[in-house]
Amino acid sequence: MDKRFLAAFIDPAPFRLLGRSMYPWCLKYRVRLMAFDSPLVTGSRGITPADLIFACQVCAEEPLGSLGWRDQLRMLSLARNPAKFEKMLEAFAGYILVQDWPKFWEQTKKSSGGSKGVPWPLSIVANLITNGIDEKRAWEMPECQAIWLNSALAISKGADVAIMSPEEEAFMADEEAKDAAATASNPAKETP
Repeated sequence: MDKRFLAAFIDPAPFRLLGRSMYPWCLKYRVRLMAFDSPLVTGSRGITPADLIFACQVCAEEPLGSLGWRDQLRMLSLARNPAKFEKMLEAFAGYILVQDWPKFWEQTKKSSGGSKGVPWPLSIVANLITNGIDEKRAWEMPECQAIWLNSALAISKGADVAIMSPEEEAFMADEEAKDAAATASNPAKETP
């Protein structure tokens, strides 16, 4: 059994970051942060302490607006201590639980109609709702669960989607390591 799948369906533990109790990471928060062009989800620019605090406000469902004196102090502390800021960014990355997503085999040819302009989070939510999951639950279930459910539903309807097993992933990593070692031992790519 894929441990990523099992981990995805263990309800996340309560999570605190920068003085906030945050709800489980879900598609609702991803879309909200995308709407604000947060570099934590878009990668559009470098991440600042203010970006991290804002993301934490969104995920704690706090009113958005001006920062209080505690957040001003947190921003100053993070700006002055890059190692602490990096540690907080790593904690936020762990909170998102991307490591619990299924791993997909790459498709060499497109057999579906593609996204047809629909943003991927909306496609997932729409598929979940179409298959009987309540709209609120579809938006607010942990994102890794939504990805797994969406994948299973798509596969059950005949979509050309293949999830890589942990054994297949390990085999691929071994093959890549062998290729890298062969390239390193023969940098000129001379034939024997």
